[in-house]
Amino acid sequence: MSGGDLPPRQKMIGMMYLVLTALLAMNVAKSILDAFVKINEGIETTTVSFDASNSILYAAFDKARAESPAAKVWADKADQVKKMSNDMYGHIEALKSKLIEITDKKPQEVADTLNMIYVDAKDNYDEPTRIMGLSEPGKPIKVPGLEEWSGITLREKINAYQSGIIGVFDDKDVKDILTQKLSYLNTPEMKNDDGNMDPWETGMFYHIPLAAVVTMLSKIQSDIRTAEAEVIAALYERIDAGGVSFNAVDGMAVLPKAYILSGDTFRASIFTAAYDNRVTPEIYISKVPYDTAAALAVEKTGKFDINAIMKGQKGTSWQDGEWYQMEEKDITNGKGELKVTDGVGVHDWGGIIKLNTKKGPKVYPFKSSFEVGQPSLAISADAMNVFYMGIDNPVSIAAPMPKFTANAPGLSKSGKGWVMRPKAPGKVTISVSGQDELTGKSVPLGKAEFRVKRIPTPVAYIAGKTGTVVLSKSELGGGVIKAELEGFVFDLKVKCKSFELGSTVNGDYKSVKCSGNTMNDQAKKLIASGSRGQRFYLEKMAVTMPDGRTVTMGNMTVQLK
Repeated sequence: MSGGDLPPRQKMIGMMYLVLTALLAMNVAKSILDAFVKINEGIETTTVSFDASNSILYAAFDKARAESPAAKVWADKADQVKKMSNDMYGHIEALKSKLIEITDKKPQEVADTLNMIYVDAKDNYDEPTRIMGLSEPGKPIKVPGLEEWSGITLREKINAYQSGIIGVFDDKDVKDILTQKLSYLNTPEMKNDDGNMDPWETGMFYHIPLAAVVTMLSKIQSDIRTAEAEVIAALYERIDAGGVSFNAVDGMAVLPKAYILSGDTFRASIFTAAYDNRVTPEIYISKVPYDTAAALAVEKTGKFDINAIMKGQKGTSWQDGEWYQMEEKDITNGKGELKVTDGVGVHDWGGIIKLNTKKGPKVYPFKSSFEVGQPSLAISADAMNVFYMGIDNPVSIAAPMPKFTANAPGLSKSGKGWVMRPKAPGKVTISVSGQDELTGKSVPLGKAEFRVKRIPTPVAYIAGKTGTVVLSKSELGGGVIKAELEGFVFDLKVKCKSFELGSTVNGDYKSVKCSGNTMNDQAKKLIASGSRGQRFYLEKMAVTMPDGRTVTMGNMTVQLK
């Protein structure tokens, strides 16, 4: 695709496509595509941050809805935007999982948790193109049975999402502004190398490797969260706080997108915030959690007691105590100016703003956080983003401080890395803290949550076959029952410890119990007496798993040749 006057986003897509084409034409190693995996991980991490930022604004909508009936209409519209955004994001997440499942031939439960770096088929061009119905680039289709995962369906859903979130506004001028702002969600035709126009889905996804397809889809998910932030910020501008007078309006900028790719566009939501510059509010800063319920109760009771709200020791500044009241000299024209210094790491803080109104005191709690330095904490399960019970799960942890510790139930240091051996299914959180070299204090650096699962039940094999099979007497009698963990990411070996062999002889069902994974003399005798076509049944095949459980594999039926 040629650059021309295309917008930066499409230029970026074209550049990535050309680079991929060149790399693949040179038959480069599959490891080259790992660069796309790193880009994908960065985008996904940043998208999670966008989602967290949006959650803060949704909480503000809930508070406004509770305080003012006039705010309800806008809060309800914000709920609509939230649902549409989550549905669109979820469809793309399911599409990524389906592409990995089919292309890499993995079970669904493995595909939806597998780290892209461990996908063997990340360089596969053909399956993603086929699944998305792009085998004929000029005529995309919805492949029968895969209609939900087609490029056409993706385009239709993006277009419907874009129209839906803009449609929550009735004002035509607002719609026009948002239409221009959210133009990065447009799905126009794209010019190909021959100078002709291809459908959007062809220009984006035709004949590019799985790793690049997944990265492109993650980029669209990031755009979804960015668009969501744009729209809910515009909705929040329209809320009338009620009961509080305003005489000044300032412009504000919210940065919903801190991560961009080369050639992409940096964006910020810019809006107005109303306040009263004639009033000097009381502002209290806290470095520890405080009683939010007590703060919100002030408006109902009309009584304000800061000591009942704040917790910990009162101080006079950021460095002194757990909380303090800002001095009047730091509050000018209705706004507090906070300036603090602290050690490297993440610092959670918050506080309350108290305004005296004709209706009595109003208290507005707030929470925030900041980082000192450039933390680059990374916690990842080396095999996939899930831990399994009963085995050592390798974990990589990188932190921006030379001295750091990691804690979680079942986590231990092993050589140069870490090992997780979870004790119960569900979820486990790894928390990391470091020591500030300047202050000597321990500072939290972050945490990551992982799912914990049991190792799946193995599948029984004999003579290299499973299920209902046909074997000779010698193959059955001399066979070894093997327990295979199909599709399991770890190279884990488990053995059958006992089983029963049964068959119908002269109208009576006879069974023989065997210890271990081979036939004993009684079982061999029963097999030797069998005739051509006679069926034998391998049942109650017990396997002791690494986590101490004993599981029973599915039965097998063997017909003699």
